[in-house]
Amino acid sequence: MKPKSKIYSRYFTYIKPVAKIPVVKTYGSIIFSLFIITFFIFYAVKPTIETILVLQKKLEDSTTVLEKVNLKARNLSQAKQNYEGLEENFKSRFDTAIPDTVNLRSVIQTLEKSALEHQASISALQVQPLVIDSKNEDVLGTLTQIAFNFNVAGKYQDLIAMLQDLKSSGRLISIEGLTLSTSLESGLVMSISGKAYYIK
Repeated sequence: MKPKSKIYSRYFTYIKPVAKIPVVKTYGSIIFSLFIITFFIFYAVKPTIETILVLQKKLEDSTTVLEKVNLKARNLSQAKQNYEGLEENFKSRFDTAIPDTVNLRSVIQTLEKSALEHQASISALQVQPLVIDSKNEDVLGTLTQIAFNFNVAGKYQDLIAMLQDLKSSGRLISIEGLTLSTSLESGLVMSISGKAYYIK
């Protein structure tokens, strides 16, 4: 087994000549100290800088969200002021077009009345299933749709007139799809898929 002095002496043969260079002799300790300080500062400061960058990003995101919420609040406030400034007649028409309850009866009556006025016979009326929740006065209402399918038979001109009547009816109804077909029994059959709306 080699003595430790012989093992270390091999390293000193390479280090001693470098240590004797005047520049290294004069500035070596300063350079080494600066290197050690820089090394530890980098690893000590790096997590702090990363945390600051993450917090800045979160702050920017939060600021953006806050601006959007404030804009929405201002828009809602403006919409409320606009609604309150409307004439009572218009408010009444608006409440009829989009009531604050489901009011299926008014949808069915609108469809039936339009068909009867234009000599069209109703062959089917189907309302899609919907969930009716109790109204919460503290929560801002959302526009909800009632989907339905409506089949009527009649003359072409009468069916077109019925569509025009539905377009200008008191209850807001949108036609999503329409098909025309012929039947030996009923003649021309019009199938309507549409939606009515209410504030939930």
